[in-house]
Amino acid sequence: MSKRGGGKRPGGKAEPDSTVDRVMTALERWPDGMHDLGEPTVAVPLDWPPAVIDVYLAFDGGRLFGDSLSLVAIAEAPAWDERGRLALVEWLAEPIEIDRAGKVWRADAETGEDVCDGTAFDRWLHGAIDATALLFDDDGEWKDEVFSEDGELTEATAVAMAKAQVRRDPRAPGPRWRLARALTARGDLDTARAELEEVVAHAPAQAWAWLDLAKLSERLGAVAGAVDEAEAAADADPAHEHRGHFLAEAARLAALAGDEPRRAALAARALALAPDLVSRQLAGADDRLADGDLTAAAHLAALARAINPRDLTAADLARRIESAQREN
Repeated sequence: MSKRGGGKRPGGKAEPDSTVDRVMTALERWPDGMHDLGEPTVAVPLDWPPAVIDVYLAFDGGRLFGDSLSLVAIAEAPAWDERGRLALVEWLAEPIEIDRAGKVWRADAETGEDVCDGTAFDRWLHGAIDATALLFDDDGEWKDEVFSEDGELTEATAVAMAKAQVRRDPRAPGPRWRLARALTARGDLDTARAELEEVVAHAPAQAWAWLDLAKLSERLGAVAGAVDEAEAAADADPAHEHRGHFLAEAARLAALAGDEPRRAALAARALALAPDLVSRQLAGADDRLADGDLTAAAHLAALARAINPRDLTAADLARRIESAQREN
């Protein structure tokens, strides 16, 4: 990798110790051949966000850490799409997009919905470089210990990579949400819950994050708070297609908390949005039971019973699931 100068704005001088300067310093410590960067250029599209312009003034695209993190060269860059997004980056085989305000977006692996992964491109890039660097040794070779036997990142690596991004861009909800999930996976529930509280504080419209927070609160025994958080999931985005499901979760938690008036009110809201909600949950529970996934089957049956406690089909299915659980 050849060395590049610090970031400059058009017609200006290099900014001392700018984020782009720190990005370049982070890259320069690696052996030759680890990164292949384009030459600095001033021919950057003026309708790109300032933080993206700063990066491209320092290098016109390139491949970092082999092909782990790649930036499209200006000559090959696509136009803004109909959503106002610019697809310039691929990171660990996932597309990364930038919007006109300069925020960075990435599809969430579990929900498929786009989540803000960076509040500005230069900060996001710095965090992504720090995170990717954890996968390689000083000679530029993959570290064996960062992967499990099935080729997936270990829990410790997932936590460390998410922390690296959070450190560079603490207000971005995406990395902190991944950190919370990684902490949950290794059983660090209190810390995970604290991280999720930060996520919803910075991204209150992120409905699934609210639901994750509710589920963590339930696991920690804070059921009353979990009801509030599940209802917040339903109210986070009035247009969300899964509002009925979020309200069903809130109703289930209210039933668990012994709050019958609130359960009934939440159930009525859920049915008003999705009149077929009980039948859909029961069908899903029946399928999960047939597949042997008793945990998922029991959860779906509990949602159905929270919406309509008098449903005889739901009661019968719950008994069959309980019987199967006893046999296991």
